[in-house]
Amino acid sequence: MSSPAAHDVEHFSLEHRCVTMATLWRRLYTALQLTTLRDKGPVALEQLKYQFLTRHQAGHFVDGVKKLGLDPSEPPAVVAGKYHYLSNILGGIRMEYIEESSRKTWIRYLAPSWGYEGLALAVIPPSVQRMTYAGWHPRNAEALGAPGLVFVVTKVYQYGEPYGEGYFEELDHPVPLERRIVFRNVTTSPDFDPARAPRLDPNEWPPARLHRVRRTFARGYLADTIMTLIDMYGVPETAHLVTQAFRFVAIQYGHELKAAVGVSDDTADAIATLTVRLARFADEDVEVHAAGGRITVRRAADKLLGDTQAPPAIYRAAFSFQEMLARMTNARVAASVSRLRVEGADHDEWVFQDAGRRLF
Repeated sequence: MSSPAAHDVEHFSLEHRCVTMATLWRRLYTALQLTTLRDKGPVALEQLKYQFLTRHQAGHFVDGVKKLGLDPSEPPAVVAGKYHYLSNILGGIRMEYIEESSRKTWIRYLAPSWGYEGLALAVIPPSVQRMTYAGWHPRNAEALGAPGLVFVVTKVYQYGEPYGEGYFEELDHPVPLERRIVFRNVTTSPDFDPARAPRLDPNEWPPARLHRVRRTFARGYLADTIMTLIDMYGVPETAHLVTQAFRFVAIQYGHELKAAVGVSDDTADAIATLTVRLARFADEDVEVHAAGGRITVRRAADKLLGDTQAPPAIYRAAFSFQEMLARMTNARVAASVSRLRVEGADHDEWVFQDAGRRLF
């Protein structure tokens, strides 16, 4: 049995820990969208993206403008454009920003697509991407007190364009919400000049903060998507979608994750170490106890769903990820949930043990 020091993560850099978790949570977010598309169809995914991004905009935009140090007295098109440029860069998305005038600013979402890793982009209908823009960008107008601010979408990946693109423009008259999003083909758009792009204050945004924000960005997208699915379909159906999506990511990326956390064995102890290190990469407080062939991992709080008031069934569905990691690693290791804080326990408790026989 390994010593407690074997579960330590201090020898991994903060950047490595944050990027590993940001990548994992982003992949889970992608998988949850694809599972919804598979099981519910394109219209359901359109509604998911629209409702999720409406929720996310309401919870993050105004506060984000302040955190980014943007001047709210600047023209609304400038504030909105700078917000999307800087906030998405913080999340690990490649962006471009062009300030054509004080009333018109362009933003570009460069490849590869952040939310659709690999060739996942190929199965996402263009209508889903259009609803993605509609869920957030036109709502900035109300938040900025600028009823004439619109967002014009000019390029969409799924139509075979090289990037996603659009511009914020402040008109001289109020525009109702349903007309604040416009889709318009543009033959030629302006060049990006990096020297004129907005920049974050390096004193306010040191490397350690940047690493943590990238992780938090991915976590927020995944957690809000789960909660939106609960609103749309209820707990049992959302638990099913989460279970399937989390299993897929464990299947596809389990071996990569083992390498990322420095685990090479296939014992129950190794699988517990994998689980513990991922938890600590997320800054979760976990303890490990071993006795009689059982390895118990106790977690004080969950970083992904901890502030969402998600019901117990969703926590159990999320554990499907650890269960599948065990199955992918060793067919004789059982992984189970024995306690949950949301069910009144003092902590979450997961158990890993060698069953002494193949389980499947």
